[in-house]
Amino acid sequence: MASAPSGSGERLLHLIRLIASGPDSFTLGDFAVRAGLPLSSVHRLLKTLEGAGFVERGSGLTYRQGRELQRIASLIVARFDIGRFARPLLEALVDRFHETAVLSVYSPPTHRAITAEVVLTPHPLRFAIERGAVLALPWGALGHAILAFLPAAEIELILRSENTGPITGRPRPARPKLEVEFAHVREKGFALHRDDHLDLVDIAAPVFKGEGEVLGSVSVILPSSREPLQPLDQLSEAVRDAARALSAQAGMAG
Repeated sequence: MASAPSGSGERLLHLIRLIASGPDSFTLGDFAVRAGLPLSSVHRLLKTLEGAGFVERGSGLTYRQGRELQRIASLIVARFDIGRFARPLLEALVDRFHETAVLSVYSPPTHRAITAEVVLTPHPLRFAIERGAVLALPWGALGHAILAFLPAAEIELILRSENTGPITGRPRPARPKLEVEFAHVREKGFALHRDDHLDLVDIAAPVFKGEGEVLGSVSVILPSSREPLQPLDQLSEAVRDAARALSAQAGMAG
């Protein structure tokens, strides 16, 4: 067994690797055992990582991956196969419909989606979304297109842990309503969501890798006020086609 790193820089890198590859949440004691380092040293280093956003406090006395670590990971993802393949497909959607197109990648450790690539609409009125944004799945088409194709146990875990909308603060939609929505997504191959409170319409389709494993989603987002100007049947079909093309590329890359 390799000895534990001794320098502070090496120890920080060692902890980051463990956080990235480890369980969804962890206690200080368990993490110190995994790291092979003294409890006091791990506690001090976790404070440094927490200050940088690489870890966050979870429920009780636990820690979990921080949003800055997820953001950096998404930027790396965007520079490799999936982001490289997605960019021309997103640009084609924007060229045709003049609305923002987004690739989101599912993060199993956090049960959330991360925006890996964004092509913005030329319109000055647009929904603000950036690469590296961390998004909860129970709200909006972008998340529903992913959530509908996850294993049942994983869906249950996500719905139990996500109860309040991160933007609006409103309660999560009731479980029966979501089940109906997921069934529609599986049948049609895309999700459609309207939120008049946010002046938002989004259409999303799942991206798969391998044997039906959902990798993320392709979506188009527009203000509700411009919905009457868009042929939604054509837009839905185009989003679904882009997601299928990206799924084929992801399957070959995998």
